[in-house]
Amino acid sequence: MKKLEIVALTLALLVVGLTGPFGTTLAGSKQHLKFKSIDVALPGVTFTAALGINAQGDIVGRYAVGTVGHGYLLSDGTYTTIDDPNGIGRSQAQGITDEGEIVGYYAVPVPTTVDPAGAFTRSFLRDPDGTFSPIDVPGANNTLAIKMSPTGKVVGCFHNLSFDFLTTMHGFVLQDGHYDEFPVPGSMHNGITPNGRTIVGVVFATVATFHAYMVHDGVFQMIDPPSAVVSDARDINPSREIVGFFTDSTNKTHGFLLTEGEFTTIDFPGGDVLATQARGINPQGDIVGFYVSRDASGLSHTHGFVATRNRDQDEGNLQDQAN
Repeated sequence: MKKLEIVALTLALLVVGLTGPFGTTLAGSKQHLKFKSIDVALPGVTFTAALGINAQGDIVGRYAVGTVGHGYLLSDGTYTTIDDPNGIGRSQAQGITDEGEIVGYYAVPVPTTVDPAGAFTRSFLRDPDGTFSPIDVPGANNTLAIKMSPTGKVVGCFHNLSFDFLTTMHGFVLQDGHYDEFPVPGSMHNGITPNGRTIVGVVFATVATFHAYMVHDGVFQMIDPPSAVVSDARDINPSREIVGFFTDSTNKTHGFLLTEGEFTTIDFPGGDVLATQARGINPQGDIVGFYVSRDASGLSHTHGFVATRNRDQDEGNLQDQAN
C-alpha cells in the first residue's frame, strides 16, 4: 500500500489545528434552495438519510427498520434496498457514480468473549447489474468506502480498531486495485473530483474534536467554516463546490456549501428542525443530506433531503457581491 505525501502541512500543525480558515465569509442560509424531504416508503422504517447523488438525480443512502440498517437506491421514484449479501445489517450506500456504480459499507460478525455482538466493517462496490465486489484495505480490520469518481477512484478510510478515530484510522484512495494511504492519523477521505486533483475529508484531533480538510494537488488545507467548533467535509463536485456540516458554539449542527471561498449555511426549513447535515453534491449542484426534527410529543426523527438549486440566482448573487 503506497503512502501519499503531505506537501504543505506538518503533522504537528494538524493535530493542534494551527491553520487559518479557508474562507472568511459565512453567509446566511440559501433561501433559493428548494428542499424536498426523503423517507424510504417501506413498513417499519424509523430513520432515513440521503448520502450521495449523481448527475441523473439518483440518490443513495441509509434507512433503518428498528435497529437494523440498510442501504438504498432511489431512482425515478422507486426505492431499492442495497445490502451486501455477506453483511449482518448496518449497511450504508454512500456514493453513486453517473454510471450507477454504488459504494458503501456493511458489518460482518466478529464475536468475542468480551463482545459477543462484535463486528468489523467491510466495504463494497455494486455494479449497475447488482453484482457486489469487495473493497478491503489489506491488513485493516475496518474499511469504509465513501465516494467514487467517474474515473473509478474510490475514497474512504480504514482503521484497525472499531472505535479508533485516531492512531489507526487513515484516509485512502483506491484505483486499479492499488490503495494509496494518507499518512495523517485520524483522517478520512470523503469526496474526490473527477480528475483526482482535489480530495475533501475530515480529521480527528481527539474523539470529540474534528475538522474539515481539502487536499489539492497534494497540498493540505483546513476548511473550517468561520463559526465552527467542529466540522466535516463530505463531498465535492467537478466545480470544486464542497458540502459538509459543522456544529457552532450553541451546539447546533448546520450543513454548509463552500463555493469560491464563501461558506453558506444549509438548514432544512422549519421551526421543528434541530440539526442538518449536507452529505453529497452532484455536478449540477443538487445537494443531499439529512435533518433531525422534533414532533409534538418531543420525539426526534431523522429524514433525508434533496435540495435543488436555482443556478441563475446563485450566479446573480455572486455578481452582486462582485459589484
